[in-house]
Amino acid sequence: MSHQAIYRKFRPKTFDDVLGQEHVTRTLKNQIMTDNIAHAYLFSGIRGTGKTSTAKIFSRAVNCLNNHDGNPCNECEICKSILNETNMDVIEMDAASNNGVEDIRELRDKVKFLPVKSRYKVYIIDEVHMLSKGAFNALLKTLEEPPEHLLFILATTEPQKIPATILSRCQRFDLKRIKSDVIVENMKSICKEIGIEYDEKALSLIAANSEGAMRDAQSILDRCISFNEDKIDYETVINLLGTVNYQVVLEAANYMVDKDIKSTMVLVDDILNRGKEILSFLDELIVCFRNMLIIKTTGLTDNIIRMSEEEAEDLKKLSNRVSVDEIVEFIEDLSSAQLECKRALNPRVLLEAKLIKMLNKVENINIDSLVNRIEELENRIKNGNTATVIKTKSSAGRHVVAETRKRSATSENVSSPENFEIKKQDTSEKFVKEKQFENKSDEAIYNAIINNWQAILKKVRSENAGLQAIIRESRLHEVKNKKAVFEFDPKFTFHINAANQPKNKVKFKEVLSGILNEECEVEFTIKKDEKPIKTKHTIEDIYEDVVREFGEEIVEFKQED
Repeated sequence: MSHQAIYRKFRPKTFDDVLGQEHVTRTLKNQIMTDNIAHAYLFSGIRGTGKTSTAKIFSRAVNCLNNHDGNPCNECEICKSILNETNMDVIEMDAASNNGVEDIRELRDKVKFLPVKSRYKVYIIDEVHMLSKGAFNALLKTLEEPPEHLLFILATTEPQKIPATILSRCQRFDLKRIKSDVIVENMKSICKEIGIEYDEKALSLIAANSEGAMRDAQSILDRCISFNEDKIDYETVINLLGTVNYQVVLEAANYMVDKDIKSTMVLVDDILNRGKEILSFLDELIVCFRNMLIIKTTGLTDNIIRMSEEEAEDLKKLSNRVSVDEIVEFIEDLSSAQLECKRALNPRVLLEAKLIKMLNKVENINIDSLVNRIEELENRIKNGNTATVIKTKSSAGRHVVAETRKRSATSENVSSPENFEIKKQDTSEKFVKEKQFENKSDEAIYNAIINNWQAILKKVRSENAGLQAIIRESRLHEVKNKKAVFEFDPKFTFHINAANQPKNKVKFKEVLSGILNEECEVEFTIKKDEKPIKTKHTIEDIYEDVVREFGEEIVEFKQED
């Protein structure tokens, strides 16, 4: 006998065999037991979640001669004929290849005839969203007034493409993605039945890459068995899927968190030299930081993807060494790199450049921490302590260091705390926090906004990313009577309308006043393109204009005595 694919060999035969869709199977079983069957059903969901299998089970259950608690017996004459595909009353159609008006008209003519030997004539239309507009219109009349013996079961992966007139006449059931642990348990039972040894870690990796589709997981399992009939191990799955070992991805994430450019580049070089796809590597890295973000913000490991519980614990430790903002920035930068690599002629060079740029960013100095340390330093100077060192982390591996030593009371350099100066370091974002906040002049507010503009944008982004995208297109024009006036270029009509919405003005005012520690009103205006008009003071000026307009050979200048 020829080989039969695992997903076909182990296709569910009863509603109880359909895994992860209890909300659907229970309802259908109750309808069958109470004889409360509708004339049209719609099963929607991603590939491989059991839409067609459920439809076939339902077609047997409604016609079964010996029904068991809503499940088909699969032993009676009707069930066997449907299983063997010899029953003329159950018709399967593929709407992808039979999507024309004529196909549906032919169907509409046939549905009038009574079933040959079954209770219901069942039409299973797979990928129904592929029907043309005309075909949907032809189907609509039948769905409106169906014969009592007729049952339609529609299946689709894209229900949004089905007309509302069709949807409203069907009982809709949405099949969910199947959880990884359910998929793993199913694969374990399959391996035991066919006598194949397995590593649980390998099955977890298969389940993670199936993305909630049981059929995908079973197809990958089939490939692994074909590759190695003795045992399914972790390395076999990695090689067949072309993915990167998650431990290697976790190691790359560690290096990136530490801003270790050298180790990151060596590891990436090794991964790519082994033939792994750049986009696949980036995808795994993004998922790793996504999982890290979920763990960091929720403390839970229930909804992490593509990793085991053991790996989740390692990721939890790593998340303690990085902030939420940094994780989000990693995800944004890696996603941008992934998008650009898809279009790049040399994606490897682009990836390496992006990673180096990403890891070589100058970190924002923690101003609050710096101020606290300066105050501590001042207190030590007052008390006469010696050799105090202040360190604030700057870019990777570098620190800003300010050192003071005990000097005599007459020293002109350190005679009082007021004479102690910490030199400002150049950073990618200038953030100057002043200690004098009361009664600032308009000029002081103007300078503070200019100096802190990047920090203001970053704060707005943390509060409202959409508002930040609007505000960054404006430019500070002036500060008058403690009101900051920002100008937009005339082409940014949408931006100024959005910025002037009351809730946006209030939010920006709160952020601005909070950073400046000064109550400051805001106003948004359109930039005026004013051209200075030259005043004509003398007859010579007027003469020059007339000559430019009419020509020197026509205009003659005469000056009376």
